[in-house]
Amino acid sequence: MAEEFRIEGCHGTIAEQKDEAFYDDRSDASDDEEKGKIKFPARLYGREKELDSLKNLYAELLAGEVDDRDDKVLKSQIVFLSGYSGVGKSALIKEFVKQLRGSKNRPNKTNNNNNDSPIFYGAGKYSEQNSASSPFFAIIEVLKTLANELSEGKDSSDTATEQREKVRESIRQSDLIGPGKEGDLILRATFPVLTPLLDSCVVANEKGANEDLTVHPTMSAIKECTLQLLCAICRALDNPLIIFLDDLQWADEASMDMLNVLLTSSELKNLMFTCAYRSNEVDVEHSFCKLMDNVAKGDESVEKMELFSLSPTSITSFIADSVKKEEDTEMKELSSAVYQTTMGNIFFTKQALEELVRKNILFYDMMCFEWRWVVTKVELANNMSADVVESVLGKIRYLPEEIQELLSLMAYIPNALDVSTLKALMCRDGASYEERQVLDLLQQSSDEGMLLLVNPNWIFAHDRIRQASLKFASEKSGSEETLLHISSVLLAEGSDREWCQYVAVDILNSLPVEKTDCNELVKLNLKVSHLARNSGALGKENVLVHKGLERLKAAGMTWTKDYYELTRQLYDALLVSEYSSGAYDAARVAIDEVVQNAKTPDEKLIAHTHCVMCLMSETSEYGRGAEEGLEILSKYGFDIPQSPTKTVMAKEEMKYKLALRNRSISFLTTLPIQDDSLLALCQQINICAMYSGKLDVMKLLNWKIIQYVLKKGSISSNLAPILGLCALMYVKLDDVKRSNEFATAVQALNLRIRDDKKNYAMAGMCVCLAMCLLQNFRSLTDPFLQSYKDFKLMGEVEMSLNGLNGYAQCFFGAGCELGPIFESKLLVVEDYCRNLGRQSSLILFSMFRQFALNLRKPSDNPSKLVGEAFNEEQVLSELEGSAHFQTLRDSSSLRVQLAFVFWNEADMIDLLKILETYPLQDQFAARLHNRLAFTGLAAFAMCHRKDCASYKALGEKCMSRFKFLSKNGSVNARPVYLFLKSMKSPSRDAFSKAIEACAEGKFVNLEAMVNERYAAFLREENDEAASNDCITEAYFLYQDWGAHAKALQLSKDHSFLKKLRRKTTRSFAHTVGSNNNTATASVMSAGSDDPASKEKMTFSFNSTLKQRKLV
Repeated sequence: MAEEFRIEGCHGTIAEQKDEAFYDDRSDASDDEEKGKIKFPARLYGREKELDSLKNLYAELLAGEVDDRDDKVLKSQIVFLSGYSGVGKSALIKEFVKQLRGSKNRPNKTNNNNNDSPIFYGAGKYSEQNSASSPFFAIIEVLKTLANELSEGKDSSDTATEQREKVRESIRQSDLIGPGKEGDLILRATFPVLTPLLDSCVVANEKGANEDLTVHPTMSAIKECTLQLLCAICRALDNPLIIFLDDLQWADEASMDMLNVLLTSSELKNLMFTCAYRSNEVDVEHSFCKLMDNVAKGDESVEKMELFSLSPTSITSFIADSVKKEEDTEMKELSSAVYQTTMGNIFFTKQALEELVRKNILFYDMMCFEWRWVVTKVELANNMSADVVESVLGKIRYLPEEIQELLSLMAYIPNALDVSTLKALMCRDGASYEERQVLDLLQQSSDEGMLLLVNPNWIFAHDRIRQASLKFASEKSGSEETLLHISSVLLAEGSDREWCQYVAVDILNSLPVEKTDCNELVKLNLKVSHLARNSGALGKENVLVHKGLERLKAAGMTWTKDYYELTRQLYDALLVSEYSSGAYDAARVAIDEVVQNAKTPDEKLIAHTHCVMCLMSETSEYGRGAEEGLEILSKYGFDIPQSPTKTVMAKEEMKYKLALRNRSISFLTTLPIQDDSLLALCQQINICAMYSGKLDVMKLLNWKIIQYVLKKGSISSNLAPILGLCALMYVKLDDVKRSNEFATAVQALNLRIRDDKKNYAMAGMCVCLAMCLLQNFRSLTDPFLQSYKDFKLMGEVEMSLNGLNGYAQCFFGAGCELGPIFESKLLVVEDYCRNLGRQSSLILFSMFRQFALNLRKPSDNPSKLVGEAFNEEQVLSELEGSAHFQTLRDSSSLRVQLAFVFWNEADMIDLLKILETYPLQDQFAARLHNRLAFTGLAAFAMCHRKDCASYKALGEKCMSRFKFLSKNGSVNARPVYLFLKSMKSPSRDAFSKAIEACAEGKFVNLEAMVNERYAAFLREENDEAASNDCITEAYFLYQDWGAHAKALQLSKDHSFLKKLRRKTTRSFAHTVGSNNNTATASVMSAGSDDPASKEKMTFSFNSTLKQRKLV
């Protein structure tokens, strides 16, 4: 028997084969090697330096390292990671996170002890087919991972449980995204994957205020809510959160917009954000390149890191470990051949080795139990494809047909897929599969390195594998039928999964016209465009609307009888989309199409309204907008002349009064509410008339509107902002009574239209602006701040900035407490302006912050706006025209206040020369109040000088304004009026009355200034004791205001102040609604520690300072 198996060979004799164990007693020979498959090691090669860099960045973030240049704690750490496809970017981050989580020597956030708090990590990856997927593709993956980890998660340790509860509590405390709040509903509507986390934040039997509210999210709202969610999460975690987004060169427009906010926010802290992209696919014009430039601009917390291919040494080590050989001469020959083909790209290297195995060039010798090759280096190179996709394609051709079919179907879909969907996809052409069979195919594909399981879904292991699978699928016949099958499955599955509808409509749009049902496809495009708009993806919405119109045009069906309504809906959607995107010329083309082809005036209303809006938004041609708007209204029965005569005005006013029948305007708020697009048009024309100064036209228009709604017997939510604009109109006409009447009506109507967020916010803003005439500024700060937040969520940038401008002007006018909290709000707004390119608003809010800093922090010349936030001289030198005119007005208004507070006479004179050239009018009452108050005070302060006597007239003009408002009941005007009187004609009685009015109105800033000026007057009267009492009052009031730089100046000028310490502060400096007008301060003489040696003085004073008792 032995002789039969004895074979003579040129290299010797192959002996009779015994059992494997006879020759080798090793038991570790793996099944993969026995089957001739190569098994790659899991460890990372050649990335030690990059890993150390990432660890150091994370350690700095954890320790809260300080930037030496500006002494600011790093807000977050951003890493831009670049490199070619397959170079190992995602593998680097996975290893980095793995090592961090495994480290037991991590520093603690608050001390140097080790901490065992978990590190939370979320990752997402964009696809080359991302245009076919839903918006925020990779961001959704990140949020899904975080939601699962933070709601349940695999880590059940006590520290992990504690961290999760902290996150939930942080979310609950949010005014925007807490349970049942509007932001909570927006997040649920936009990102259903967050439901587990948001549900876990709900306290049993607790219902949020807006739980039943229907939301229609704007992109601005989605961005703000996502930002606040991440802020809440990061704020609660002990260790910085890690987020990784891969392949950002394929990110969609909505994601780019979102990232621009997240990566530039000064609010987002305790976060390491890594963004990976292919450097060879991103040029200077790419949107992601522009995003990086914007984020990196002046930000020290941004790190750029580029990954290059592995070195020959690292590739040699990797191949040696893969084939389990020593790095000898023979091994280096193989690695050299592979390196010359792959140039050190690790993914390509793996594919090249597998290709050599498939071609049996590299094989596992079952006799020697080792990997071998018996060809030359040249032959090795010749048997490897030069293109990695071709290499993977060759592998696919070797796979079983069922796996080929599976990969081909998956290649057309960018999203991860679950088994049930894959089963539906596989069941076609008579084939039938059970889920178990599909799962077996998926597992085989995973064993081949083609797919990965990301529970419970399956994805391609690499985008190059998807590309190869797609190429393989396109080579097969019947690809169009395959695409129709895929789209039908996705539409059937997509009732509760929006991404299925996005992918299906893109697939159908790619097919020839004759392959699809035109009517159904156009309707699908319109439907999915609405989904895109509600997700804030305006670019995607625009594409889909255009696709729908292209299909109709290709079929020759536009404006035909059967397709008339569908065509009109598409053009209405298109003009709204183009307008929202700022493409005003394209919007006008769509507007003209509707105006020319729509049959009834009502069907043209949306087009007519946007025609006026385009004029306002693009060129600010408010006058032209009003003129064209009136021409349009004439088609709806509103005959309003462009320049109404007095006779016309009198006649129409009579008709208006007859229609009201002696009822107040508030009667309108009791009428039933119905949609009315005509009132939406009237609202836009009202805005144009107001901003162009056509107040007579505006009056006439609103009289017509009121007659129209009374005749119709119903109103729409648009009436609220229309009445609000009327209130502002009467403010400009100094008709305080009527302004208050309309504002009251708006407040009543707003209670009924809360669901219409835009009109509700617009009307609320108008009321705030109108109420500035009469209502205390302090009570308006919160409503203005809320207006800013509401309009910001709606994407109404100009209105949101107006809201914050109102907040800041009322804040300054009311004398609210200055400090870091107020400045941090301004910093957030500066980020907002910077991201949106609103340079004029950025200048304004930087100016406000510098004003606050000058009052709080000592500087060489506090009456000049120069410092860390703003440089007036530099900014003004770069501006011209109206921008220069308005900026100079605003900076001079702030500077004259600083000059008056710090008593810089030279600057007061210079600034009065500037301010006297500006009209004593402004559509913004709070801004006008602040400007005229300190212009008048400075004018009276300087008019006693011989060279400045002419300023007395300027002061009297300002004073007459405040006298008029005081008579009409303005609580803001009365203290200023009395202060101006005391400066014009100083006396004890005049100053006492001014101090009393300031204290009653809780204007701590003005009370401090009056006390200081009163002290100067008493000093001239040689009443040193009373003067010192007033200086003491002023000193502590300036501190209550937050003007510590001014308090320091007083302490230098009056040495006795340095010895004083006050036990309690006056509460009214920052408390709204207090009825206590009397405060008590205890002042001690610093020095001896012996209580008996301390001179203790207790001042009990009322607001007039008439009763002062020394105990």
